[in-house]
Amino acid sequence: MPALTHPMPLRAPPPLRALLGALLILCAAQAMAACSGSDMRPRLTPSAEARLEAEIARTPYAYGNHWVASRDGRQIHVIGTMHTGDRRLGAVMRRLRPVIRSADAVLLEVTAHATDAELDQIMRDRSMFLLKEPPYLPDMLSEPVWDYLAARMAEDGFKPEQVARMQPWFAGFFLDQSGCSGGPVPGQGLDDRIERVATRARIPIGSLEPSGAGLEALAGQPIRDQAKILEYDLTSEMNFDDQVVTMSEAYFDERLAEGMLIQDWTMYADLGVPRSEVKRLLDGFQDRLIDARNRAWVPVIERTGGAVLVVAVGGAHLPGEDGLLNLLARKGYVMERAPF
Repeated sequence: MPALTHPMPLRAPPPLRALLGALLILCAAQAMAACSGSDMRPRLTPSAEARLEAEIARTPYAYGNHWVASRDGRQIHVIGTMHTGDRRLGAVMRRLRPVIRSADAVLLEVTAHATDAELDQIMRDRSMFLLKEPPYLPDMLSEPVWDYLAARMAEDGFKPEQVARMQPWFAGFFLDQSGCSGGPVPGQGLDDRIERVATRARIPIGSLEPSGAGLEALAGQPIRDQAKILEYDLTSEMNFDDQVVTMSEAYFDERLAEGMLIQDWTMYADLGVPRSEVKRLLDGFQDRLIDARNRAWVPVIERTGGAVLVVAVGGAHLPGEDGLLNLLARKGYVMERAPF
């Protein structure tokens, strides 16, 4: 049975950056698997290509990682970021650096200072990643999957009674073994780099949401749904590395929506789970972790002062009906794609 590989690195809520880094450091004894993934887009059949083209055509702002929203003499540079390091980000920063330095303010999902404070809070109050009452993990997972999970976590020093009381999403993160991301590199995500440039240029920096909001959204998913996702992750034999690589390549092609759609199509396709059920689970994740937060961010953006703003958020927050770009367009902003 394969170990869990978290397939959605670009969707993970950024307040988790420090937490995930800490967790992965705690799990440093785990050997990172060699990356065995490749971009799935060139391998699509003609019918799948036609389907992708049709769905992309219905997706607002499917392409582009840098857009400028203009209204009443104000410009808002919306930049889609990735939260992990990649050597290609150096060239991206060379193009974005003048934009950042020209801004009156920079808004990030959560600033580094707020993220550090959140990690301190989490380490003191574990209620967001532990189950307070039954059902516990052994009650929600099938017996073979629970036995495998307990044995796998024992390799990293966890006792079964400790694992049993972890929220399913939290247990899943401890089992992330994809080698395609190159491992955790603190401070090397695009949002981290943008924040450093703004800090050095003495540009005001703010957060779009309170510290902990993203983590609360993740932990707030129905526990039974979390358990289903964990069970499927642990039993699926699909190559999750393909999804990781596809999302990364699509991001740098500025075609992230393509990767997101293919990810949804292929998720758990080998398990025979009804696609309606997979869609329900993915839609719940999308609504809580992406769409609801997008809607909450728009008022924060609008009340932030300055003629030129930079808003840097995870790339998955940009496209779609409830994507940040479409929400701004509904507010009367004129949208123009800009160099990335």
